[in-house]
Amino acid sequence: MPKPSFTTIGNYASHPFEELHNLSEGIPSRCPNVLQSPRGFSSTSGITMRCLTVFACAIVLVAAVLPLLLSQAVGGWVRKYTSPEPFTVADIPDMTGKVCIVTGANTGIGKETARELARNNAHVIVAARSVSKGKSAVEEIVQSLAGDLDSYPKVQFLQLDLGSLSSVDDFAAAFLALNLPLHLLVLNAGIMKSPGASFVGQEMTYGFEMTTDGFETHMGVNHIGHFHLTSLLKEVLIASAPARIVSVSSAAEAAAYDEGMRFDLWTQRGDDYEDGKAYGQSKLANVLFARELAARLAGTGVTAYSCHPGVIKTELARYMNDYLTEEARKKGQVAMVLGDVFMQLYGLAMFTQADGALTQLHLATSSKPLVNGEFYHPIAQLTEPVHPQARNATLQTLLWAKTEEAISVVKGGQE
Repeated sequence: MPKPSFTTIGNYASHPFEELHNLSEGIPSRCPNVLQSPRGFSSTSGITMRCLTVFACAIVLVAAVLPLLLSQAVGGWVRKYTSPEPFTVADIPDMTGKVCIVTGANTGIGKETARELARNNAHVIVAARSVSKGKSAVEEIVQSLAGDLDSYPKVQFLQLDLGSLSSVDDFAAAFLALNLPLHLLVLNAGIMKSPGASFVGQEMTYGFEMTTDGFETHMGVNHIGHFHLTSLLKEVLIASAPARIVSVSSAAEAAAYDEGMRFDLWTQRGDDYEDGKAYGQSKLANVLFARELAARLAGTGVTAYSCHPGVIKTELARYMNDYLTEEARKKGQVAMVLGDVFMQLYGLAMFTQADGALTQLHLATSSKPLVNGEFYHPIAQLTEPVHPQARNATLQTLLWAKTEEAISVVKGGQE
């Protein structure tokens, strides 16, 4: 059996079930007597045992090394120790007097971001679609800070459904009615059905879905809703300057369509629709949006950044679990077992939710110099986006115009 290599490990990372199927199919040919009859086994027991030993050693080596390599490659917990710009929650400055909004703060890295901001005395608005989950998150955050809701009023919930522009309007109106400044807007909420073929080895589609406003779900929630929210809060951000906007993107920006944006697919399904490409398009939009924001708000004291938070154990990938399990089962028993082992190892490569929030917390709070409009990877590493259209200034401007136009069409129909 060949020794594991960086190429082999990279193949497992990007095409796990295809590679595991190949591995399971290859065991008999590489070790011809391992799975043969008892008579064959006894006649070549020395060769068989050596083959088994090599195979076992390879498995142990992969089990030990693969999580580390995967973690470094895809942005997992190893980055906490290898980043040239180390950052921990201990580096967050006192946030007394600062008002922050975190979307999707009812779960995952959004909740951890809200928790750490509140821990450092910020007034935090937990924005989430579910009223029950949002209020529960507020209670959990306050209790974790050894407080109670009556004595700790600076963590509060406001409902926000990014799939509905009317809900975004209501949220912005409710926040502005509080007569508070706004120093930090973390655009954290998102939906992902699949990160795309380049990440899981094949295209995955659960079915085309649309928001209540008629937008493809990934674009509607991940980009258009956040764009509208930012537009409604722009003036209070400027009035509160210095202020920051953090757009939480993903390394999956690389999975967007070759041309970057397919504006015609924002409101209809194309013949080659695939969840990963749609998700990638929305994440590329996050990167382009932050760059255009930075340019348009230059000189106002409001800065904008985008980031890939890393590979994290969150609810974001909840759509994928059953699908991946079924795909492994189709490859046969050996592949299913190896697939399960791989997924366990892959899990070991991931950030915890608390550490997964560090990159956006760094962009939100760090006193160190940051590059306005740029893209960061874990933890606090200035990084060049992978997609070739990520620095297309014309596309960046066109995205802004097309988003305004799409929102205008919906709002016009609501009047």
